[in-house]
Amino acid sequence: MNLTPQKSLSEINVTSLVDVTLVLLIIFMITSPLMQMGIQINLPRASAKAVETRDNLVVTVRKDATLMVGDRVIPLAALPDELDRALKAGKKGILIRADKAVPYGAVVRVLDLARKTGIHDVGLITELDEGAK
Repeated sequence: MNLTPQKSLSEINVTSLVDVTLVLLIIFMITSPLMQMGIQINLPRASAKAVETRDNLVVTVRKDATLMVGDRVIPLAALPDELDRALKAGKKGILIRADKAVPYGAVVRVLDLARKTGIHDVGLITELDEGAK
């Protein structure tokens, strides 16, 4: 008969925790770029080359002429404050994503406010025209 006291196992097995954490990390790495492209805009087509959006503020003009900065809807009156904040944050210019059904005047208003704020580097985001390769 063995009467020696049994030792308890006091180590935590973290292998499962690490596996779950890595799977979640991979899922977030894959889905986060998709979440940024969630605004549905029907962009006009052009054959121009791609522009870096990293140093620019992206302003979206939706079909109903509402404005979005990032994923937030803002009124036209708040756009100068947003542009001023972007300049102070180190943004070099703005890129305008406008639906092709947006009236020309709505895009001109955004351009006008950008010029009044002091932003002269303005670009337009379009889709690549497949026939113009």
